[in-house]
Amino acid sequence: MKCLECQSENPADTRFCGKCGARLNPPKKTSSTTVTLRAPLSKLTSGTVFAGRYEVIEELGRGGMGEVYKVIDKKIDEEVALKLLNPEIAADKKTVEQFRNELKLARKISHKNVCRMYHFGDEEGIHYIIMEYVPGENLRSIMREKGKLQVRRAARIARQVCEGLVEAHSLGVVHRDMKPQNIMIDKKRNAKIMDFGVAYSLKVREKSDGKVMIGTPSYMSPEQAEGRDADRRSDIYSLGIILYEMVTGKAPFGGETVLSVVQKH
Repeated sequence: MKCLECQSENPADTRFCGKCGARLNPPKKTSSTTVTLRAPLSKLTSGTVFAGRYEVIEELGRGGMGEVYKVIDKKIDEEVALKLLNPEIAADKKTVEQFRNELKLARKISHKNVCRMYHFGDEEGIHYIIMEYVPGENLRSIMREKGKLQVRRAARIARQVCEGLVEAHSLGVVHRDMKPQNIMIDKKRNAKIMDFGVAYSLKVREKSDGKVMIGTPSYMSPEQAEGRDADRRSDIYSLGIILYEMVTGKAPFGGETVLSVVQKH
């Protein structure tokens, strides 16, 4: 099927151009064929159908966890976000099992200021997470563009994040990696906390006594820096760091190494 935008040829069962991402006009009669993806997988392209259900629209971003895509869930005809875990993370059976247990709890959170987590699955050895798609911009990008925010706007965002944390904490779910990148601001300027239930995979480094620091150095609580268990107070501490950065334009503690930052905390 030829794309009207860039004139590229595409498979007959594809709804979006694999080169430019434009929506394709399907012929009147077409056979329904599912693309089967097998590991290893480096990247999904627009129009690809993953797990026989999720049709890729576009890539949203990449990070330490893996790639995130905007997809259409063909079973319910709804846009959702698909996160593919990096192979090195998915290869750790202990981490995968922890993911599974954490997401069982995270799925219980239903609040307007928390991104919904729907499903953790495995397709041909590729582990993935399906979550709510939130159109908007993350707080890190906004602060990078604006510098420090107006106090009223910062307070509004912090209040909404607090409301989301209250709901999560009441269900016994702790985020453990609160940071600006994990707060989305949607098109109606509402804040949504992202990635509940995935922080256990973010192992900053192994300590000499075998304990693991979980979180991001600039925002982690002292107990997290020491490798001790985090509870709801750890999330509150991290939110305090975020609020400080929103109104001053910089995090309270910086340094050239992870160790120098966590020692300041």
